Amino acid sequence: MAQTVTFVTLALMAGLVLWRFKDSLFRTDPLNITIGLDRWTSGAHLIWDIVNTADAPTTLTRIVVHGRRGTADSVPLGLPKVLLPSDRIRLAIDVDWTVIAARSIAAVDATGAEHPVPARQLASVQEHLRETIDRRAIVRSARDFLFGATDLAFGVVILGLGVFMLMWMIATG
Repeated sequence: MAQTVTFVTLALMAGLVLWRFKDSLFRTDPLNITIGLDRWTSGAHLIWDIVNTADAPTTLTRIVVHGRRGTADSVPLGLPKVLLPSDRIRLAIDVDWTVIAARSIAAVDATGAEHPVPARQLASVQEHLRETIDRRAIVRSARDFLFGATDLAFGVVILGLGVFMLMWMIATG
């Protein structure tokens, strides 16, 4: 009886693992797409690294950003980019608010098929962009301003007295 329960449990665990990783194990997408940021400061660009893993050439025409409410923004690539088998291309696009709020991002080929970016990479890029935006300027209080202004005024007075005494010593010396 214990062996039967063990075999059933192992079969269920194997089924769960296959179901969880079915996208990466049984990937049929002809394009392998990775994204990243070129720098971790404001004004960053989203860098696309696209590799054609199919046996036939693929023509990329645009990039689509799907928003949270089902809206889609399309970024045309200008001239279509043709990827031969095992060919690689790197593209850079400007990052705007639609990328931060995107549900998914995909490259679209000439047939209209979308080739999505892995969700983990998109989440990582969005997290880095949010960290960049959240770096707020240091807010000073009125008390800090008054203490700074007072220190500056005393410094000017002491410097003025020093210059006055130096001039007096020169004139009377």
